[in-house]
Amino acid sequence: MNRKRVVIVGGGPAGLMAATQLLDTDCELILVDHKPTVGRKFLVAGDGGFNLTHSEELETFIEKYDCDWIKNCVKRFDSTAFRDFLKTIGVPTIIGSSGKVFPEDHLKPIDVLNSWKKLLSERVNFQVNCHLTDFSEKSISIQTKGITKEIDFDYLVLAMGGGSWSKTGSDGKWMELLRSKKIESVDFSPSNSGVELHENWLGNLDGKILKNIVASCGNLSCSGDIRCTEYGLEGKPVYAMNNALREQNDPQITLDFKPQFELDKVLDVLQKAKNPTQGLKALKLSDAAIFWIRNFVPKEEFTKPVELAKYVKEFLVPIKGFRPIDEVISTAGGVKTTELDESGQLKAFPTVFCAGEMIAWDAPTGGYLIQGCVSSGYVAGQGVKGQLLTK
Repeated sequence: MNRKRVVIVGGGPAGLMAATQLLDTDCELILVDHKPTVGRKFLVAGDGGFNLTHSEELETFIEKYDCDWIKNCVKRFDSTAFRDFLKTIGVPTIIGSSGKVFPEDHLKPIDVLNSWKKLLSERVNFQVNCHLTDFSEKSISIQTKGITKEIDFDYLVLAMGGGSWSKTGSDGKWMELLRSKKIESVDFSPSNSGVELHENWLGNLDGKILKNIVASCGNLSCSGDIRCTEYGLEGKPVYAMNNALREQNDPQITLDFKPQFELDKVLDVLQKAKNPTQGLKALKLSDAAIFWIRNFVPKEEFTKPVELAKYVKEFLVPIKGFRPIDEVISTAGGVKTTELDESGQLKAFPTVFCAGEMIAWDAPTGGYLIQGCVSSGYVAGQGVKGQLLTK
C-alpha cells in the first residue's frame, strides 16, 4: 500500500499542534509556510510577555470564547493538557500572579519554538517560502520563487491564521480562495484592538494611565489599567470590550473610575471637599478621568456632589472606531463554524480540515488566543488521525 500523505498549510501553533498529533502515525508529513521560517506570529506574541495559556478552572476558562465550536475544542485539549505537552518538550511553565501561564523565566519565545520544531524535525518535511494558490480534494498548488508546483495529499490541514500582523504571514488572503470554492466566511474585523476616540476627547493625555478601573459594555465588564494614546485607548479592559462594541451602532464604553469605593463613599469624599475639582483629586482619580469629567459633565451637574458621584462610578466614553486591522492583536471572523464538523473537517471537502485563527471564533488576550489555536490544531490533528486509522 502507498504511504498516506498529510499536508499542513501554516506553521503557527495550530499547524504545529496538528502535526504533533500525527507523529505516531506512519503517514508522510509535509508542513508548508509562506514565510522563511515557521511560527513568526508565535514569536511576535512573546514581545510583551509570552503568555501561553491561563490556569483558571475549565468551566470559567471556556466562557472566554464566543462560540460552542471552539469551546468544545478547548474542552478536548485544555490548558492542563497544553502545559503537560510543553513540559514533554522541555518547556516547564509557571503561573503568574494573575493566573496567566508563562514559560519559566530562563526560556524565551524562540526557545519554546525551537523545542517544538526539534520534536517535529525528524518526521516533518518543512517547506517554507511557499505560497498556497489553490487546493482540491486531493492536491494543493503552491508557488515558490515564481514556480508553481502541485503536491498531492490524502488529507490537508489549513491553519493559515487570521488577518492581523500580516508581516508575520497572517494576512488573511486565503479568504478569497475559500470563498471561490463556496466555503462561507465572515469578513475579518479587529479584535483585542485599541480604540480610537473623537479628537476632543484626546486632550494632552498620551501616555497617561487610568489605573485599576472597570470598563463595561453590554453584559461584559473587565478590570485593569487603560493607557491613553495619541489616538485613544489601549489595554486589557478595552480589548475585552471589543466584541460588545462591534455590536453597537453608536459604540461607547462605561468606566468606573473608582471601583474600590461604593457610590456612597465616593459621594462622602466629594461632599467633604472644598470644591468639585478638589473632590476628584481627593479620590485620587487619574489625570485622564479628571480631564474628561471636567470637560464632558454638564456644569450644573459637575457642581452637585450627588450627580458628580454618579459620573465617577458610571462615565460614558463614546468610541470613534478600532485601530487598523493590521495593527491589532487578533481578528474576529474567518471560516464559519457551520462549514465544519466538530473536528474542523470541511463539509464540502471531506479530506480538508481547518484549524486556528482562520476559523470564526474570538477570545480575549490572557492566554486564550494561543490556547484556542493549539486546541483547534489538536482537534484537527486527531480528526486526521482518526481518518488514517480507519481507512
